[in-house]
Amino acid sequence: MNMREKLDTIGGGIATGLLGTLAGFLILGATWSYSNSVELSYFIENIASKSLLYRDSLLTISTLFNVGIFYVGIKVEWWRFCRGLLMVIMTSVPLIIYFQMQAGIS
Repeated sequence: MNMREKLDTIGGGIATGLLGTLAGFLILGATWSYSNSVELSYFIENIASKSLLYRDSLLTISTLFNVGIFYVGIKVEWWRFCRGLLMVIMTSVPLIIYFQMQAGIS
């Protein structure tokens, strides 16, 4: 079984989308932590977990990481993979709206 057969599935796209969102979050957190001279754990515990105001922005930026992955999937014509990845992206939109309503900025 080659790489295309393993990844070009809806499940492969969903799994990659979830991992891509996590990777986007960690890259954002590491960048923020470095620029503010604090540990990544501080970012996760205080900014991501406790701050209602920033949750929607964090999820938006983390999800945008998947757009680059989606572009690569389109270029290599992995249509089922892209369908699964798009499911993750579209699922995050209601969560972003929910987080905005929680923060009272909707």
